[in-house]
Amino acid sequence: MILNFFADLFKPVILKNRENVEIIKIKIEENFQNFLKKLIEQKEELFEKIDGIQKENEKFLDFENKILNLNKSLEKCQDCLKKSDVNELSALALDFKEIKENVKSVSTEFSDLKSQPLKIIGEYEKPEDKHLNYFGNLIITESEPVQPNESKNKKNNLKENQQLLKSENDKTQMFGTLRIKLKRLVEQNDFKLIPKKPFEEHEISIQPKFIKRNSKNIFIGDQDGNLIVIELSKKFTIKSQIRLNVENIRDIAVSKNLIALSFVDLNQDQVEKLSRVYRNFDFRSGIFIYKISDFSFDKLISSSKSYKLSSPNGIGINENHLFICEKESHSLIKIDFKKLSLNNQLVTEGEPTSLDLGEKYLAYVDSQTMEINVVDLDKLSRLRCLKISQEFLNQSYDLVIRDKFYIAVKNRDDIRCVVYDFKLNIKYSFDYENCNSQGICNFQSNGNHYFLLGKKEIDKFKIGFFNDN
Repeated sequence: MILNFFADLFKPVILKNRENVEIIKIKIEENFQNFLKKLIEQKEELFEKIDGIQKENEKFLDFENKILNLNKSLEKCQDCLKKSDVNELSALALDFKEIKENVKSVSTEFSDLKSQPLKIIGEYEKPEDKHLNYFGNLIITESEPVQPNESKNKKNNLKENQQLLKSENDKTQMFGTLRIKLKRLVEQNDFKLIPKKPFEEHEISIQPKFIKRNSKNIFIGDQDGNLIVIELSKKFTIKSQIRLNVENIRDIAVSKNLIALSFVDLNQDQVEKLSRVYRNFDFRSGIFIYKISDFSFDKLISSSKSYKLSSPNGIGINENHLFICEKESHSLIKIDFKKLSLNNQLVTEGEPTSLDLGEKYLAYVDSQTMEINVVDLDKLSRLRCLKISQEFLNQSYDLVIRDKFYIAVKNRDDIRCVVYDFKLNIKYSFDYENCNSQGICNFQSNGNHYFLLGKKEIDKFKIGFFNDN
């Protein structure tokens, strides 16, 4: 009786399941075939783009052949004129007409090719499963020669082209994508990398890895918490030199009254060491805040319910807000400094690692997507961005912003400092006497604007003052 009951109860369900299994298998097979069809379409599209790039590059060789043919035609006409052959001269008028048309064609092609980048195929990125990209990416190195006397319109067109390239590459595809790797000749060749001598230079006792400023002082710090404070006056004056109890510093930021230091990846020994200085300290990453007046500890900012600080890199601070490049969260965070609550958050595609604040804008560098970004300080909305050289992919950058005038960017381990105007067109580049520069800041004194760069030599550290124009 009981067996019959269970048989009557489960038999319809089991039969129905059997039917459902067959239906589901068919649907899975259909979805797989559709997926396979899309993969094949993406592959063919990718191959078509690669072939198209090569065809574009072939135009340079075709142009060279046209120039050679035009030169031969001119030499032939020159020979006819020397011989003064009547029969040859009668046909010369037709030759000149043809040459005139060829010159016009060559001139037009030259104008097009002059602004057309040469795309170099050859670098291949292996796939990463976390990006749902099973076949990797082909990276195209695109060199953009910019003429020294290039017009403003051409620069705007170049920038528009960069934005178009970027928007195309934002599409993540399963089969793979064409990523444009911009290696701008303007940074490496056309703009001469000028070794500059500072108009004033001083030796200091610590490595100038971080250089920040407020309206009264310049703050120079190393990764171990050593800090030098320089007074902004007509003479170079070290106001104070102290050591703050912070380990693994990633960035320093200052406001009128406070100094902030971000730290990451503390090991257990470092945590225990700091717990003897700061009560109830048990954090791997976070931000220390100190008062500038006496460098006394003010507060510690760490993860909360509304935001996560697992890898705070670049930071900026003003009177009301703290801005953080949160590398692992792929976001730019704006925290209300008084309430310690999340005010706004800009989610990014890569890994923001360094930033600097202006009055109304901030600039940050994304070391994964290799972009400079300009952001509205109030709304935390991105206004414009520019791809930069990928020679130093995933490395640390320093940058400074002067609202509506310029953004200066430098890799922490490279000699170059590249200065862009506020629309992100390159103005010039220079280096601090062929030596790996350290930190950088800009400041105003007596109505003039300056850069201050740090320098590491074999056995000494220096800072140099430069005009910012």
